[in-house]
Amino acid sequence: MNILLIYPPHAQFRVTETIKISIGGFVPPLGLLYLARMLEDNGHHVTVIDSTAEQTPEDAVQRALSNIDVVGMTVYSGKAGRDASTRIARIVKDYDPDIPLLLGGPHLTLFPHQCLIDHQAQVGVQGEAEHRINAIMDAFAGQTPFANIPGITYYNNGAVHQTEPSPQLLDLDPLPFPSRHLVKHYEYGYSGGVKLIPGSVTSMMTSRGCSFHCRFCQQSVFLPHYCAHSTPRITAEIDAIVDQGYTSIAFADDNFLANKKRTMHIMDHIITHGYDLTLWILNARVDSADRELYEKLRKAGVEHIIFGIESGDQDILNYYNKKTTLDQIRTAVTLSHEMGFFTTANFILGAPIETHHHIEHTIAFIRSLPLDNILIKELGFGAHSPLWQEAVDHGKINPDEDLVTAGRERDLGRFSTRQLQRYCNQVYYAFMLNPRYFIRQARYALEHQNPRYLHLGARILLKIMTG
Repeated sequence: MNILLIYPPHAQFRVTETIKISIGGFVPPLGLLYLARMLEDNGHHVTVIDSTAEQTPEDAVQRALSNIDVVGMTVYSGKAGRDASTRIARIVKDYDPDIPLLLGGPHLTLFPHQCLIDHQAQVGVQGEAEHRINAIMDAFAGQTPFANIPGITYYNNGAVHQTEPSPQLLDLDPLPFPSRHLVKHYEYGYSGGVKLIPGSVTSMMTSRGCSFHCRFCQQSVFLPHYCAHSTPRITAEIDAIVDQGYTSIAFADDNFLANKKRTMHIMDHIITHGYDLTLWILNARVDSADRELYEKLRKAGVEHIIFGIESGDQDILNYYNKKTTLDQIRTAVTLSHEMGFFTTANFILGAPIETHHHIEHTIAFIRSLPLDNILIKELGFGAHSPLWQEAVDHGKINPDEDLVTAGRERDLGRFSTRQLQRYCNQVYYAFMLNPRYFIRQARYALEHQNPRYLHLGARILLKIMTG
């Protein structure tokens, strides 16, 4: 079969709720590339369109639909994500209403019935799909009934049917390497329209899930158990990535530094093989800070670490069940800065118990840290996260709402949504307009002989000043 897999154009560089910049292609859509490999190994012909890396994504989809037997697409939650995928679905159905449309991704997993209706799709697969994707294609070809495939929602004779849930994959090593060659023609590494990750960029995941259960996080809904590839499997994939000519790797695990011993082995492999790689760690917890580990990261080529910090007030961290302390945050950021890593931190404002006092603590805390960049947003009650479920139980959120912004309008916080937006902007302005910020960026540019971070900062500052 000829199969088209589409990653929708949902991504923006979101500085704050009111400051957004088009992002460009950041890293490849690994989920689709794993599925593509399973399909290719079973004799199917696969095309992947990454709309985030396309100049005109809807035109690219239109051009690719000729001679396609099945279209598969990821669907993300939130209005922007849903709107992007429904636009793509309309293009597919306008081209040929008889082309089967298969959906997957976070929103489909959370709201399978409504998602099929909204996208006029025939089948939705909930959770990980690698072990079921070929059976689904056999069902599209009439070789097996959909009813025999676990964890899917499908239309049959005008009615929606749901099969028994499919368990999470706990042994990841049997999975083949993703089909990175299908997106080799795209250039990745862009954020905010600036080429931040140098060279030929790919991503990889060495684990799935997270051992922690923060109250705002949906991860345990999709992947209730933390599981990881073995170190030999990881190092073999790194070897393959280098052989394919990539010079930069972004580790996209939910918590790449979860296991110090494993991470040390991975870095040792890169060092002993003399691989000249630029490494980004897209998600890290501050409780992973360790001088021996960070020195190994630096030696292996780590350039950038993104920490999920969330707040500069201990009461709020405790409320979120982060299981981290302000001292741990300060230690991790300071050590990261000392190692020469470009250090980014994510923050959230709007916890239901959060007051002006808490936010002032966060602002003061951010100013005290040697951070190179921050990303800040209002708290979102994501479907089936612990916070969302509590709000549903108290009648504040409807069970069919997938993402609700905190705000006192619905008794979900102490500030209005508009006030939270202003606070987010205030925090970001205070960070960006601090002279020390551009001094750090200029110093980093000189030391690394590359002004890319300075260019991004200037672009964001221009966006702030022009509204």
